[in-house]
Amino acid sequence: MTQKKRLLGLLVIFLMLTLTVMLAGCKAKPAAEPEEGEVTEQEEVAEEEPVVEVVKVIDEIDTEGMAEVPLQIESITLFEDGSLRIVPTEDLLKNAESNKEVVDGAIFPFEDSGKVKDVFLVRFGNGGYRTIICLMDDGSLSALSANELIKDHITVVWDNLTGRDTYVSVEERPSEDEDSYGVVGITEDDEEIDLDFSLDF
Repeated sequence: MTQKKRLLGLLVIFLMLTLTVMLAGCKAKPAAEPEEGEVTEQEEVAEEEPVVEVVKVIDEIDTEGMAEVPLQIESITLFEDGSLRIVPTEDLLKNAESNKEVVDGAIFPFEDSGKVKDVFLVRFGNGGYRTIICLMDDGSLSALSANELIKDHITVVWDNLTGRDTYVSVEERPSEDEDSYGVVGITEDDEEIDLDFSLDF
């Protein structure tokens, strides 16, 4: 009986050792390599940021022919989402930085006015004055004050020029002697509205 107990004990110890060795030698089966284009559970799919399309770019703003009264603007970019990005330079940039208006080297002066549908850089009068006029999504016009832009180097927006909301375009018109310019807003009924008095601020 004692010998049987010893054999039974040895058998139990042997089985325990065998199980231990087997468990230690057991390894998880390696996962199969994902095929090209296949996404595994561990992989996180990076979400792509939507690209906002550029609708219109106006650059070479203070070129030789326009340097008489510089606006201190490098470029104007209109995006599909209705935002208008202006890259300022010199004093316009310094003042915008002082007023904490600069985002990634640019300013967005029309962001409180609504969505911009089109943008125009126009000359008016005979003093070399220029300004930026925006056709808004609601058919109204908004513009930068030329006086504030040129003399004080800050951006002040005037919304709802002439009080109409039926505009479809803006055109700069040279006078007969080409010494001065006028600006008209064109309505959906093809009416031409003189904007010079609205821009003379």
